[in-house]
Amino acid sequence: MTKENSIQSVDRIFSIIEKIADYKQGVGISELAREVGLPKSTVHRTVKALTENNYLAKDQATDKYKLGYRFIAIAGSYTSKLDLREIASPYVRNIVNKLNVTGHIAVKQGDYAVYIEKILPYSFACTYSQIGKTIELYCSGLGKSLLLGLTDTELVEYFRRLLPRKYTPNTLDIIALQKELAEARKTLITRDNAEHEEGVYCLATPVFDNYNKVIGAISISSHEKSLINDEEAKAMLLESGKQVSKQYGKII
Repeated sequence: MTKENSIQSVDRIFSIIEKIADYKQGVGISELAREVGLPKSTVHRTVKALTENNYLAKDQATDKYKLGYRFIAIAGSYTSKLDLREIASPYVRNIVNKLNVTGHIAVKQGDYAVYIEKILPYSFACTYSQIGKTIELYCSGLGKSLLLGLTDTELVEYFRRLLPRKYTPNTLDIIALQKELAEARKTLITRDNAEHEEGVYCLATPVFDNYNKVIGAISISSHEKSLINDEEAKAMLLESGKQVSKQYGKII
């Protein structure tokens, strides 16, 4: 086999793998061959070899193929070594520089969000946050994004033990928070309408891993109330969250 043919073979393998990854319920050989534009016989041989090596798995009931456990193991090994702060910081910094806002990265610890990074523009400073400091989940954009990672049962338990403190006149009660989180599950954007600190407004979005689990959140904040309704800011934040999640193996 020539070098050129070897490269073509590798390209075919990856095109097949990437297409299979698009199908959460699996895909059959015929449909897969149509999708990747290759002969059915070629696709069958490739899929058979990948399945024998556990990179793909066949559902015997449907004859459809999904990614196998070896891919999952490799992805898990890779993502476990990724540093959220290191991965997300360039994306957050890009928004900070373009919009002159403050950026944050946080992870969940119990019922709190913990700041693991803070990125400042030249002309703005948020008075409360600092790396290592915690903030309650219910009254912050970051915290609300982290709450999106809870199952319905876990969320009910969280509300049962929650005794919300009224930090500002805008701090939400439990009913209002439930309503906001239900909407945020659709948009993947959460906000802090000066609910924890007077005059500080935030937008946030969660970061997911390859199991679709929320592993952290990124946010931007400003003293300008207009931020929470800024569509450009929301779009930039969402795209950044998607790109960071993609590096953790989430299929966008």
